[in-house]
Amino acid sequence: MPSRTELELPTRPVHHSYKYKWARQVVRENLVDDFDILNKKLKDSPNLRSANSLTQLVTDILPVEKLTGDRPEPQGQFKVGIVGAGCAGLFTAMILDHINENITDLNITYDVLEANGSERLGGRLYTHHFSPEEKDYYDIGAMRFPKIPIMDRTFRLFEKLGIDTKLIPYHFKDTNGVCPAYYNDRHTVGTPPKGDAYAMNEGLPPNNRIPDHLMQQGSSKVMDEILHDYKEQIQNHLQKPKRDGTKNENGNAKAKDWIPLKKADFMSTRQYLRSKKDLNFNTIEWLETFDTGTGWYDQSLTETVLESLDFDENADWFCINGGSQQVATEMVKQMRQKPEFHRQVTAITASPKGKRSLKIKHTDSSTTETRDYFAIFNSTTLGALQRMDLTEAGLRYGTKQAIRSLGYGASCKVAIKFKTPWWQQAPFNIKKGGMGKTDLPIRVCVYPSYNLDTPKDHSAVLLCSYTWAQDADRMGSLISRSSPSSEDELREVLIHNLTLLHAEDSTKYKPVRDTIEGAYETHHAYNWNQDPHTAGAFAYFGPGQFSKMWPEIIRPNGWLYLIGEAASAHHAWVVGSLESSVRAVFQMLQSLHWQDENYAPYKDAMHLLATADGSPFSPLPLEMPLRQEDDTPKDGKPADMPTKGRPLTFTSAQVALGFCESFVQESEEERK
Repeated sequence: MPSRTELELPTRPVHHSYKYKWARQVVRENLVDDFDILNKKLKDSPNLRSANSLTQLVTDILPVEKLTGDRPEPQGQFKVGIVGAGCAGLFTAMILDHINENITDLNITYDVLEANGSERLGGRLYTHHFSPEEKDYYDIGAMRFPKIPIMDRTFRLFEKLGIDTKLIPYHFKDTNGVCPAYYNDRHTVGTPPKGDAYAMNEGLPPNNRIPDHLMQQGSSKVMDEILHDYKEQIQNHLQKPKRDGTKNENGNAKAKDWIPLKKADFMSTRQYLRSKKDLNFNTIEWLETFDTGTGWYDQSLTETVLESLDFDENADWFCINGGSQQVATEMVKQMRQKPEFHRQVTAITASPKGKRSLKIKHTDSSTTETRDYFAIFNSTTLGALQRMDLTEAGLRYGTKQAIRSLGYGASCKVAIKFKTPWWQQAPFNIKKGGMGKTDLPIRVCVYPSYNLDTPKDHSAVLLCSYTWAQDADRMGSLISRSSPSSEDELREVLIHNLTLLHAEDSTKYKPVRDTIEGAYETHHAYNWNQDPHTAGAFAYFGPGQFSKMWPEIIRPNGWLYLIGEAASAHHAWVVGSLESSVRAVFQMLQSLHWQDENYAPYKDAMHLLATADGSPFSPLPLEMPLRQEDDTPKDGKPADMPTKGRPLTFTSAQVALGFCESFVQESEEERK
């Protein structure tokens, strides 16, 4: 690949996820705030002076090439450490292999260190097999993938891995009108009748009842209408024509119509419904009960609104025949260096100008070792990262706070292997996926989409309980770490709840229970909060956390990079893990380019990741701003190296600021 003297900024689609646009706005404003804070420190420093811009800072005051430490020798050859063999860790390794294959002068090697054994390859890409039989499994982790634009990178990965041939339709909706619901001890099948079908208002005082006109609409439609104003405001602002007629894809930090959304990030969905929409307590509880999990409305209103915009499309959904853990297995087959298992990282040392090392405990022996690396990518959950010794990791306080405080959602799944697929048979006739829903502890029963043709005399697996938030906390209290042993109470709850969900009325309870109990063969349950290597299921942002904590996670800390779904705007999805890896590798390449401006392969590798080529490794995630502020900078085309009179690209500015902050922090500590 020929050397490129200037990185070309890619053209971006006009219409894409509003969450991407919000994320870009958030990190740009965060960069401005961080620069102002650093500038104040420089002004107060006896040996330094403040700067008018980041470009001036890294050219006249603190040249970054002097702050980044020794460059790799020989050029283009170094090793990085990747902590965790989940989706983000494995994909980072694949990106590095992709770079090595396409940029002949680069040889970036890596170690992938996984605390679990090989059976847990993939992290939260985790499938439990009851037996080696083809359909005798359930997905404990990721299990369904919507075919929408923001998931495009995931499907390109599937194609590269050959997984696309195993994709089968995931039947999300009850198209045949046969799935049951059970709320307030009332049973319905198919689309529930309009109005108070479950007698939710019985016994409630007149001034605290759920309005009948809302119940006539149904909870989903009510929430859509409630969020409509914010949705419309976001859409109008982010697609508002600029003066020159082009679209303002990044949003304008100075626009007053952006302020309400910024305020909304500090408000929970529950607060908004009560204070802004004047809904009474029981109406809010009704909406949450039918719309999501118990306590879910405690998340940021911004999260609720933006997620709703992302998934407004009538998408087709898919699952992977044989289980989602196959994605991780196929990723490893394409990696040059295979993961090392039973290697638990217990400490990270990452000084920008000093050594970067990992302390590693061998969980299958009594061995402990330390390995040095040029750079480190940590893909563990923040809960697992928090337990490591990070005292020498060079983290700023904001990042430490985010590691400790950023919200994670609880999630549990329980599957039962039955001797026969009784739900497919009369009188239930649930033959094409869908879900049963209830306010009982099991909350959601997911009918499988991958064994629709199971013979009636053959065993089959039913995901009989899928819970999250407080519902998962309570279900998790019954789950053993050695499931299914010591779970008699859980088994009884499952069978009783399944019976109530499927029995037409009390007279049918006994025969339905006899059917379920007679078909029971075994079960398996999993509580992600109980997993010591995750300590939670997925990132779940509370009020203010997206705008104030998420930017702290995605910024480089010297040569230490945090990756994984929490480090993406689309947290809780596989695509978030993939995009976090692309972002972090690009940040590393930018830092290398700062170190060694005249070594073209680093720039060539940046261009490789920035340019769409049909692979899952490019282009750059749309959550990454290309520029620091507006789409059309008044100061001219942004540069990826300091150039007087020109602003820096966003990633270049982000990397530069990080190294400058580390230098100032070390200087302050030396003065003390």
